[in-house]
Order: sequence, then C-alpha cells, then structure tokens
Amino acid sequence: MSINLPGITHLQFLVLEALTGGEQAGRELRALLSAHAVKSSAPAFYQMMGRLEDADLVEGWYDQKLVGGQNVKERRYRVTRRGERALADTRAFYVTRLVPGRAVKRTSNA
Repeated sequence: MSINLPGITHLQFLVLEALTGGEQAGRELRALLSAHAVKSSAPAFYQMMGRLEDADLVEGWYDQKLVGGQNVKERRYRVTRRGERALADTRAFYVTRLVPGRAVKRTSNA
C-alpha cells in the first residue's frame, strides 16, 4: 500500500467526482463548490480547472449558446481516463485509512 499523499487536492477531488456523472459546464461546477461552502472567485476556479487540464485530468472546450439573442461561450468539462485513475487512487488512499483499528500515527512538532 502506498503511503504517498494523493496528487490532487480536496477541491480537485470534488470536481473530478462531479464529472464522473458526465460533462458539465464551469458554472455548474462552481455552483457545486458553492453548495459545499467553497468560496472561490471565478478566476481562481478557472485557474484550478486549467491546472486539471494541464495535468490531463479533465478535458475542456467552449460551447456556444444563444441566450437572449446573444451568442454566449460556455466552458464545458469532462473527466479523462487519467482523471478517473487519480480519483480512484485518492479514494483508495483515504478509504484504506478508515479501516477500524488503524489509526494514523501523529508526530510531535515540539
């Protein structure tokens, strides 16, 4: 069993988990984070999504829609196979630490 910490953050985990249900728009993902009391600006959110794209954990593209007679670009995302593996590895890391009777050893900083 690996003792290395997962390579994704808790916010990235939440986004990848949401995308396993299918592609979603950035605004939908931001609403999900907000529902989990995550306060993040739009630029911070899209920077995180850019990092996920750079790591090949998600794929993003623009979709044009007609809203109120105007063309609007909407960023959409889907999880990649590599993202699914990162999600599974992270889930496994934490699940193995939830086994009854197995406590994480704490060290003193003093």
